[in-house]
Amino acid sequence: MKKIILMSAMLLMTIASFGRNRVSEKAVVVADTIYYAANQKCVNNASQASYYRLLKQQGKGLTKEDVFQDYYMNGNLKAEGGYSFIDLDNDKNSVLNGEVTTYYVNGKEKLHGNYVNGQRNGYFTLQLRDGGVAVVAYKNGKSLYDYFVVTMPDGTQSKRSLSEIKSLLQ
Repeated sequence: MKKIILMSAMLLMTIASFGRNRVSEKAVVVADTIYYAANQKCVNNASQASYYRLLKQQGKGLTKEDVFQDYYMNGNLKAEGGYSFIDLDNDKNSVLNGEVTTYYVNGKEKLHGNYVNGQRNGYFTLQLRDGGVAVVAYKNGKSLYDYFVVTMPDGTQSKRSLSEIKSLLQ
């Protein structure tokens, strides 16, 4: 039963990931461009940066939310989503909140999931370079299991040790 539920969730998340845009085109930029080096520390200009960030607001009234978009220096989207706090000095201290999607340098989706007060919560999908999809379940920032499930394009599935996920995120 668990396997059927997990497989259904993976299928729905994979389908939902196509054409997903977290930040609306109507979102309004609310701060100057922030430049970060590869170590996620703030730098003074684009020549020193690995990526840059735009802070925006979208919606109105009760639906207004703070969102961000990060870009690789080549202009491709690196990440987008909600936040509750952005550390202008060290991005490692920023607190994500809501849906967040990250992308590979080529623009393809990499990781998608939901954050609650900076902690991963719910199912996170990782689009693998070989076409597979990895799914990890989180609650309060911790994985619910010591494994994750990978579904390959041909439909085959395998369980992998959670220790492998960091190498797949590179």
